[in-house]
Amino acid sequence: MPKPTIRVLRHLARSGGTVISKCLAVMDAVALLSEIHPLGLKQFNPVRQALEWHGLVTMADVKRWQKLRPAMTFDRAIAELELRARERGRTLVIREWSHLDVIGRSFCEPTFRFLLGEALAPRFEIAQAITVRHPVDQYLSLVRLDAVRGMTVGEYLRGCRVFAGWAHAEGFVRYEDFTRDPDAALADICARLRMPFDPGYRGRWAACDKITGDTPGGKSGRGSASAEIRTLPRRDTPPGLLDEFRRHEDYRVTIELLGYEDG
Repeated sequence: MPKPTIRVLRHLARSGGTVISKCLAVMDAVALLSEIHPLGLKQFNPVRQALEWHGLVTMADVKRWQKLRPAMTFDRAIAELELRARERGRTLVIREWSHLDVIGRSFCEPTFRFLLGEALAPRFEIAQAITVRHPVDQYLSLVRLDAVRGMTVGEYLRGCRVFAGWAHAEGFVRYEDFTRDPDAALADICARLRMPFDPGYRGRWAACDKITGDTPGGKSGRGSASAEIRTLPRRDTPPGLLDEFRRHEDYRVTIELLGYEDG
């Protein structure tokens, strides 16, 4: 019997993933779970999101599952949510919390493994879409967060290189291309996720509130206060930062894998 398909959207923190996820979340019959990871259930619980955002489960279901012995496993819970979505004619999309796999700070030590995929592969055929951003722009946005305080450039670039390797092997969509032509980029992402592209997202995405990561100063790359998606200029670059990036082989490999220019 063929496995059902699970759809996974993957991107690193501050790489435009929130606005892309909003666009997908409001497409017809989509139920998107946001920043889900086997190591991040205390922060973002898929069952709670399925209950509060999408009505895929009830409180009676949750209480019954809490009493199960042995306890409900992560993969079993996702399988139940995917089945319930499918029975209702909806498409479940999981936005992965990819930060935990390759950077981790300040939540866990990175394993440099696709742990979500490993957890779900026994039950599902995985259709994934990966989105990326230029590592300098991403870094300038990321270091504004308290959660990564103390992170070194080397630590950041090591994670970027691993993620870029996955993206290069799987295929990817650049955030910069998304901002220039959202329809084309989203159609590509939907094709990778094996789901229909719904152009109706244009009039709905800005009002989407069933999402995580929509923090002040970070909304759609500083742009979600309006319904406009546009390319924004780079934040001010501290003196010497580009030179520090260029001293790391991980930076050179990352931009080569993702087809970005230096600087």
